[in-house]
Amino acid sequence: MKISYNWLKEYAYFYLSPQELADKLTNAGLVVADIKPKEDDFFLEIEITSNRPDCLGMIGIAREVTAAVGGSLHLPDTDFETGNTDITNLVTVSVEDPLLCPRYTARVVRNVTVRPSPEWLQKRLLCIGLRPVNNIVDITNYVMFETGQPLHAFDLDKVPDRRVVVRKASNGEKITTINGAQRVLFHTMLVVADSKKPIAVAGIMGGKETEVSESTRDILLECAHFEPRQVRRTSKELGITSDSSYRFERGTDLEGVEFASKRAAKLMKDLADGEIAGEVVDIRSRKCKEKMITLRVDRLHTVLGVEIKRDVASDILRRLQFTIAREVNNFIDVTVPSFRRDIDREIDLIEEIARVYGYNNIPTKTSIHIRSSGKTKYEIAEDCIRQCLTGLGFYEIKTYSIVDTSSLQSMHLWSDKEPIDIANPLRQEESRLRMCLLPNLINVKRYNANYGVERVRIFEIARVYLAGDTLPHEKTCLSVITDADFYSLKGILELLLQQLGIPSKGEWTPFKEPKLFKDERAAQVFLDGRVLGYLGEASKELEFKTQTSLLELDVDLLIESANFTKKYQVISQYPSVIRDLAIIIDERVAWSSIEQCIADIRIPFFKGVNFFDIYRGKQIPEGQKSVAFSLCFQAQDRTLKGEEVDIAVQTALDTLREKLGAELRKI
Repeated sequence: MKISYNWLKEYAYFYLSPQELADKLTNAGLVVADIKPKEDDFFLEIEITSNRPDCLGMIGIAREVTAAVGGSLHLPDTDFETGNTDITNLVTVSVEDPLLCPRYTARVVRNVTVRPSPEWLQKRLLCIGLRPVNNIVDITNYVMFETGQPLHAFDLDKVPDRRVVVRKASNGEKITTINGAQRVLFHTMLVVADSKKPIAVAGIMGGKETEVSESTRDILLECAHFEPRQVRRTSKELGITSDSSYRFERGTDLEGVEFASKRAAKLMKDLADGEIAGEVVDIRSRKCKEKMITLRVDRLHTVLGVEIKRDVASDILRRLQFTIAREVNNFIDVTVPSFRRDIDREIDLIEEIARVYGYNNIPTKTSIHIRSSGKTKYEIAEDCIRQCLTGLGFYEIKTYSIVDTSSLQSMHLWSDKEPIDIANPLRQEESRLRMCLLPNLINVKRYNANYGVERVRIFEIARVYLAGDTLPHEKTCLSVITDADFYSLKGILELLLQQLGIPSKGEWTPFKEPKLFKDERAAQVFLDGRVLGYLGEASKELEFKTQTSLLELDVDLLIESANFTKKYQVISQYPSVIRDLAIIIDERVAWSSIEQCIADIRIPFFKGVNFFDIYRGKQIPEGQKSVAFSLCFQAQDRTLKGEEVDIAVQTALDTLREKLGAELRKI
């Protein structure tokens, strides 16, 4: 934003040199990038952030100056007398797309004299880098840079039927803009048209056919509010940028349209000897909603770390043109002006007070204490899983949540419901949300195999999306692929459970899914009666050339069951005693049931049980199996006697017989 030092003084009285003014504005958040002398004036270039379109006019900058140095804002006079002519007899205006043009105003100024602008006006425009054209065009530019609201002047006699329509363009319509370039328009673009053709690209640039010339006598003065995204899109598609489009793209003040229109009309009356005909045509589809925000003074102190009195805070907000509706105790109710679209929350008001109060006035040592928050159980568990797997030589990967509709991607591991389809997919080939992670990892392995890397060890921790009653249910899963057999991957799973502090090794039952796993080489894993995941060797249908095993787990269940409380005990100085046993038990009884049964006995010096063999043969009755395991016993305070161990072993055998129907296998 380019401003004139002398011009700014018309709206804000201050006794600051250009450099002092630049320092004040910079400290208030409006960085002055350059200062240059310009004849008897100074040119200042200010960097305006995209959230402050209110500062794209001299009056907006003046508000900031008065807030920084005190004093009051002086707005230009907009009072004038109008003629008796009814404007509806001079022009007809209609808006066909109120969403893209929520407000459109039109005034007619008759019998103007088009001539060069007065010297003071030309000097103001030259100071900010604009070339004077004539008094009418210069007035619209002057008011735009004064208020931040773009305007446009049409030669009313060149508008056929004196009818103006704000509408969408038709495909293939053409317009020659005032810079002489011809543009082809599309149906997504908004135009200002006469009864037959476009006469301006809305919010961007007027047309050549209706521009003001020396012969112009009647002016149609347009001042409107156009939807920012539409203006930006049209500007990009046509390759046209202008001072008007720059402001409309960032958002103008819907309630400031009338002020800018009246200001321009008065200048045309004063500088072009025009007669303002009748009242204004004002077509609007909505009004700005009044925003009321409550500022807590205690909260202001907490955030800034310095005590600012309520009266001081209220005064700063008033100087910024906010309205104080009520002040009670430590609460200030603030009404936000329509031109401050960037103010939505209490913290925004605190920021306004802080920058005007002066960041340099806030002590560097305050009562604000900063401390890092501890990691959540979820974060600790995820880190533990990653460290465990990367320590075993696995690489973590990330894949897309949106997948194709292949049968592999339609696997129902976690839900029987159908996959969730995307209403408007970017690519037709990828149109649904993934239901499990394994298909993506399988595709990654295939991709690597195509480039000569047959053996990969990869894992992913990510969310899958399952159909729910109303919204999708998001489940976090862990998926693993490794070049190993079933038992190696089973050992990795048991190590994960151990690292997460989960004492149970899970309950394992046979599982069949021929698209993923080999028969009799796959298992469904349960933890406390709930499905923890699926594990198995890759099916031949996947066509891997090397032995591959797959795993997918419910991370949410893992984290829920995890326990990171560490317990330490002294290592026993005394020898352990190990007894090997083999029992005959029903084929349907899983090892996890045997292990849990022995653990529940709670023998004081019992250390653990380890499975080492399973046998089915002629010596074993049909429907049963022989399971061999070792029991370890060790005391902390003495060497165990053989009799104590014998009693403990017999207790274990008796319990297995009573609960599971097991019998000791005799050789």
